[in-house]
Amino acid sequence: MTQLTTKKLELEKFTVTILEPGIVEDHVKPGMHMETRDVWNLKKINQDLMGNRTYAVLISSGHLSSVSKNAREVVASKEFVGRTLAKALLVESLGHRIVGNFYLTVNRPFIKTRIFTDRNEALHWLRLQLNP
Repeated sequence: MTQLTTKKLELEKFTVTILEPGIVEDHVKPGMHMETRDVWNLKKINQDLMGNRTYAVLISSGHLSSVSKNAREVVASKEFVGRTLAKALLVESLGHRIVGNFYLTVNRPFIKTRIFTDRNEALHWLRLQLNP
């Protein structure tokens, strides 16, 4: 079951929120495990919500959420880019920081991606990517 408002879409594993023009937040809910089909679904939702515009993504994760190896590879690929200009990974735990650093080092995302511990800094960086 989904709930749609003008700015937020709630699904089983994640929530997608338009934070401001050009920036969408993808929040993986606590305890959820994201597989390849989940990240493609998330990508489609982002594109539908943002229309035909380029956009940036703030990715946040709840406690004990995770992403499969195959899903990380897909998200890092050139084929996954679409109209996404940049991604900011907001990490709040050591485990998520380790996975984020692994993703940046091993998967080498095609989209410009940085890790942040501060939400405001992440949003500021995303704004700079949209309006260089």
